[in-house]
Amino acid sequence: MASWDSLTTRQLTAQREAAVRTQVLDAVAPFSPFWRSRLSALGRTAKDVASLSGLRELPAAGERDVCPDGNPSGAAGLVLQAKESGYALHADGPALRKALGRRLTKPDDYREIVEADTRPTSYVYAGQALRFPVASTRSDLDVVARTGARLWQVLGLSRADIVVSALPAASSALVQALSLAALGASSPLFAPGGQVEQVVSTLNMVDATVLVLPAVGGADLLGHLTDVGAALSSVTTVLVAGPPDPHERSAIADAMAGIRGARPVLLAVHVPDGHRLPWAECRESGGSTGLHTYPDLEVVETIDPETGEQAGQEGPYEVVLTQLGLRGTALLRWRTGDVTDAVEEEACRSCGRTVPRALGLHGGALVPQLMLRTGPQAADLRAIASALSGRPDVTDWRVVIGRSVRDGTDELLVHVLPPDGVEQADVAVAVARDLRLAAGMLPSQVIVSDDGRLPDGTGLSQRLLT
Repeated sequence: MASWDSLTTRQLTAQREAAVRTQVLDAVAPFSPFWRSRLSALGRTAKDVASLSGLRELPAAGERDVCPDGNPSGAAGLVLQAKESGYALHADGPALRKALGRRLTKPDDYREIVEADTRPTSYVYAGQALRFPVASTRSDLDVVARTGARLWQVLGLSRADIVVSALPAASSALVQALSLAALGASSPLFAPGGQVEQVVSTLNMVDATVLVLPAVGGADLLGHLTDVGAALSSVTTVLVAGPPDPHERSAIADAMAGIRGARPVLLAVHVPDGHRLPWAECRESGGSTGLHTYPDLEVVETIDPETGEQAGQEGPYEVVLTQLGLRGTALLRWRTGDVTDAVEEEACRSCGRTVPRALGLHGGALVPQLMLRTGPQAADLRAIASALSGRPDVTDWRVVIGRSVRDGTDELLVHVLPPDGVEQADVAVAVARDLRLAAGMLPSQVIVSDDGRLPDGTGLSQRLLT
């Protein structure tokens, strides 16, 4: 069998079909309360979606589907809840044979094997409009660590590299993934936190070859490090956790010019919201061919960001993903909130890896963090779009995000076009009420068009404008 990053289309399809079948039939459907309930509500069985073609017909789901009332405790329904008897029914052959062999001679060993696959032991936080814990079992952490060794290959790193992470100390999937990646690749990793003094002290103590920066504020942080004379001459790779938008990337690249005696490569690394596996740009491309994924451990698809349905011919698109081989919190066709220009399946023209790659990815673009007059608010544009689409009292609509001319705060304006004969005030009140129910927020203003025209311009989609 070819390596994970050089499988033929036929090999990859066969491997994925088997992995989807195992994930749905032997893990998600029997042991996840949310997915079991969702399949029942959709009138589908586990066998209906236990294939690549069946999976594509499953409506995508996101955090508002799991926690419709905004209470993050609903995310517990995503966690697989298997007991010893269930494990015996659904575990894969080799693991089950090993466990049953131990059960006769050493019952405690059997229990440990079962718990390694079924009992959550580690948590990170995800969610954009609301925050909820994502659970991992011991076997999940092993998968993340082994995937981290792959990440090192894509980034062109080796066990000789020494990593200093200037990311804030946080219980996030990316922080955990980088720590486990260094463990899987046998590379030293120092994580002093995001304070300049702590990072400088660490850089002056070790000959770091890799520096990890946050996308937001990374350029300023790097500028401070160079200004105070931090030891950066040994750095060969700057990893940006984000991924950065073009402005942030350009700013960090400009700040890198201040590093004396070094010409490091700038690459991005990213964990989609709710996921645990880190995607990265390959060293050979310098970031030009997109974020490389892991086709045997996930299915990456795209959908229309407004409707949540199958994507059309033109992007940008929302990224949805299905995890394969991960237990703990399980995700099927999960709406990440990330927007991408395209997901390419062809071999990377720089490194030759035959893995899907997300091009022009904008992390969390569909759930922007706004500073409204009423305070900070995460605006879930997907929920807002769902509340506006298909309404009998609205024939067309636009959502415009911008800055207020009056005081510089962010504004979320909803423009609607009602059909003839509908009272404008009634439409405005009904739209505001439904947006509050669907997205947990009120818009800055609902503007009812009285001349048949709506705003036009660039944005995340045809109707979500910035």
